[in-house]
Amino acid sequence: MGRKPEVESSALGCILSGTWTLVSLPFWLGATGLLVVSTTTASKLFAIALICLLPIPLNFLHWHRTSRKIVTVLLLLTGSIAFFLCARQATDYADDPEAAARVIYENGTRHFSCSPANLVPEIDQYILGSYLLALIDPNLGWSQAAELRENVGNIYADLEKDAELATLPCVLGSSYREMIGLKPRTGILFVYVPKKSGWDPLEKKTALVFLHGGLGNFQGYWALWKRFADTTGVALVAPTFGSGNWSGDGGLESIEQAREFCVNHPRIDGGKLVLAGIANGGTGVIHGGLAAPEKWRGLLFLSPVIEKSVVESNAFANGWGGRKALIITGERDKHTTADYVRKAVSSMEEIEMKLETHYLPDRDHFLIYSDWPQLQKLIGEWIKSL
Repeated sequence: MGRKPEVESSALGCILSGTWTLVSLPFWLGATGLLVVSTTTASKLFAIALICLLPIPLNFLHWHRTSRKIVTVLLLLTGSIAFFLCARQATDYADDPEAAARVIYENGTRHFSCSPANLVPEIDQYILGSYLLALIDPNLGWSQAAELRENVGNIYADLEKDAELATLPCVLGSSYREMIGLKPRTGILFVYVPKKSGWDPLEKKTALVFLHGGLGNFQGYWALWKRFADTTGVALVAPTFGSGNWSGDGGLESIEQAREFCVNHPRIDGGKLVLAGIANGGTGVIHGGLAAPEKWRGLLFLSPVIEKSVVESNAFANGWGGRKALIITGERDKHTTADYVRKAVSSMEEIEMKLETHYLPDRDHFLIYSDWPQLQKLIGEWIKSL
């Protein structure tokens, strides 16, 4: 009687091995990349945990071999210890309604401290993402990506020193959910209401509702807007909505939730609200402004995507004709080019919007990171004029 084939050489074994390899390989490569480029201990521990744990199912196909048993036990032990140490460093967040800086979870959303988005510090998520984008985005060169990492690194270094921001959780999990095909959820808000600073600390505060771009609601944005808020006294409310598809289902709901928070806040003037957006967030500004023009004092666009067809609609003209907007973009922006923005501006001028436009020379799509002091000055002066 012939010898039975070993499980690893059987048809089923080959199918299982091949399937797991295909499924796990992108994660294993990502973990290897994270280990190479990461700047924090927590990220390195997370990468080591994945590198060790992902091959374990393959070793069960060879379980009859003593050497494989030893390797599996070592991988499991090393990976488990690395994951445990990583999880101990993760942010365990509980909202304090009295805090100036908060992340609020509503509509059934909640903070999960052991999610990958929370286990890996956001700065390292950004660094790894910049390398991946440089590989796949023809409009982002390697030198530009390196400059972006330097600028962002400085912002996150300052963020770590800010006691009000350093303990807040990462909310990029919402963006990753949409990237893998799940429907984005509404209900997560970053809020910063400065307590004493500003033009007139005794008045109720103007608030800026900020809509993030296509990659998510980064803490780096929060750090920059907090500087602005501490200087001007303007409050910031930044809703999180997946990958920033604000014109999709739930986008307007998320914007309205942020607006209602402002209206109900005892220290915010609900009649002094500005709707702002960066990159894809510009789409949300257009649609949010169109849906409820009477609820916003003005519109603010940074390196924006602007749907010209919506701007040219009668409904938008009726709501925003003769009203104020500020647009800031870079002349070297290859994602939303200056010519593209100028065409949208031309349509706004046709309905006699009161526009203030700035096309910054030699600046690209990421000018919010490279030129924040100048942006802060321009935005502050414009908001003060409303």
